[in-house]
Amino acid sequence: MKTLCIDLRWIDSSGVGVYIKGILPGIVERLGDVSIVGIGDRSRLEEFSWSRSPNLRVVDCRAGRYSLAEQAQLPFAIPRGTDLFFSPYYPIPLLYHGRLAVTVHDMSHLVVAEIVGNPKKRFYAQTMFRALRKRASIIFTVSEFSRSELLRLTTGPREDNILPTHLGISKEWYRAAQLPAVRSGPYLIYVGNIKPYKNLGRLVEAFLKIRDKIPHDLVIVGQSEGLITGESEEFFERARGASGRIQLTGVVSYEELLSLVGHAHALVMPSLYEGFGLPPIEAMAAGVPVVVARAASLPEVCGDAALYFNPLQEEDIATKLVMIASDVALCQQLREKGLERSRLYSWDVCANKTVQALRTNLEP
Repeated sequence: MKTLCIDLRWIDSSGVGVYIKGILPGIVERLGDVSIVGIGDRSRLEEFSWSRSPNLRVVDCRAGRYSLAEQAQLPFAIPRGTDLFFSPYYPIPLLYHGRLAVTVHDMSHLVVAEIVGNPKKRFYAQTMFRALRKRASIIFTVSEFSRSELLRLTTGPREDNILPTHLGISKEWYRAAQLPAVRSGPYLIYVGNIKPYKNLGRLVEAFLKIRDKIPHDLVIVGQSEGLITGESEEFFERARGASGRIQLTGVVSYEELLSLVGHAHALVMPSLYEGFGLPPIEAMAAGVPVVVARAASLPEVCGDAALYFNPLQEEDIATKLVMIASDVALCQQLREKGLERSRLYSWDVCANKTVQALRTNLEP
């Protein structure tokens, strides 16, 4: 029996964690003839039903992410005789010399100014990407855009081993609008981490320009503390000084997130750089119109089912916010197109493509 070892320490991180939770059930089910070893916090992983599958066992390893400890501990946590080690994010165990699969979600760590400007962070990212391009048997990217960025920013001996696998959405999003509302009044919503490259500063300024023209509030949902590249205090002061029209919720529960998005008038994503961008597709599944930046992977993912703006122009963002808030026919058109678009993205499809590639690379 072949052995596949997967680094699951990322299961509670924002984007990577959603990816792991989305594909793991399909991987475990479809690789029933493979011995799967999950590395991570045993007590946390045992909360998931797939962890009790007969072909999966958990090795406890709680080494911090992006740490020296993970480089020291991971090679010893990986069982001897492992045929393939799968890292669902770009940091890999440099001292592990077996066969390797890795997922690249985006190249922000080589692009985003606040990361690239830090010599330690830049060196870490460069080291990891150089190693994974050289050593990985298969590299998954979450979009064609991320694949093109990986090829643009790194070099390696092969290009034919880089496989785009679009992310999926959970079925709960299709019932989000039926959940009880957790707030009243019309509002626009943003979902995601609060980081400079998410471009929330321009979104806030654009909203302040038009807040007297529309009745909607702006609700910003996402983590703002403990991030390696946090937003400036000036941003928070501008948001807090909007006479209550801008609300920063922080991190919310999954059920509350479903309700907040499901009852929103529209979802806005102004990000300058996204490897995929799940929130717009999740909103589409919930029947919510989306207005997004014409940047990075967002046009690839959203297609003709979104209203686009130039993310560098506050006036254009403001204009599109007024349009999405007031044009009933436009919103209905985007709802219909969005629902159709959302059906293109399934965790089953993502898991199928992933399993096919993993199985091929489990063989000698």
